[in-house]
Amino acid sequence: MYMNLFDSHVHSDNSHDGEHSITFLCENAQQKGLMGLCITDHYELNLNTDQADICLRNSFIETGRARHAFDQRLLVLNGIEMGQAIQNLEKANALLRKYRFDFVIGSLHCDRRMDDYAYVDFSDLDAELILQHYYEDMLELCQWGQFDSLAHLTYPLRYITGKYHIQIDMKQYEELIREILRTLAQKNLGLEINTAGLRKEIGQTAPTLEYVKLFCELGGEILTFGSDAHRVQDLGAGLDTAFDMAKEAGFSYFAFYKKREPRMLKLI
Repeated sequence: MYMNLFDSHVHSDNSHDGEHSITFLCENAQQKGLMGLCITDHYELNLNTDQADICLRNSFIETGRARHAFDQRLLVLNGIEMGQAIQNLEKANALLRKYRFDFVIGSLHCDRRMDDYAYVDFSDLDAELILQHYYEDMLELCQWGQFDSLAHLTYPLRYITGKYHIQIDMKQYEELIREILRTLAQKNLGLEINTAGLRKEIGQTAPTLEYVKLFCELGGEILTFGSDAHRVQDLGAGLDTAFDMAKEAGFSYFAFYKKREPRMLKLI
């Protein structure tokens, strides 16, 4: 593992699908030689429940405690994965006013028409139309732009192709994806290389190298790396691959965020 890797996408047991406490995550991150991690527990804006508010508050408080406990040994930062913000912008903006996050991930796990793609049976659905809706919503999310880095650009393919083995010609979304990446670049927002897919059936990062290269060509300057770990075993997993991809795509630096500002680390 490279010496200066930072995992910017980590979930604790304050996420509905997370397994381990923030303290346990930090202990393991230190043992694995990571320079730091950001706890980015889920908040799904399309659901917006009282329980979600409680979990977010607990995550924020526990991360603050861990930051002090691991001071000088591990950089522990406070974040959120804000899912489907465009489905509830009033609440999204309220959360950003209420909490002083170090890092805000913008993501889409579903469009306005269906459940999280992770729970959808795509066998008899029009996957191409679903992807069209997904990228239209993602462009709207990027135009709003009140986040720091865009998560897992090709998330639905984790299930459409990885689980249900439906092959998609991505050329039909080329202009939409180009506009998404151009919007990120123009707003000086980051693009995440999410490595969770390397541990799943699809066997690839989200996005793949071609889109990271395109982001660079369109003037994008900020990449973040995220294992999307939901348990300690996956902390930092695949970040070496993200590191090498970023260099191959033409980047000289990657970033983590502190107090909503990118801190650039050299790709060496």
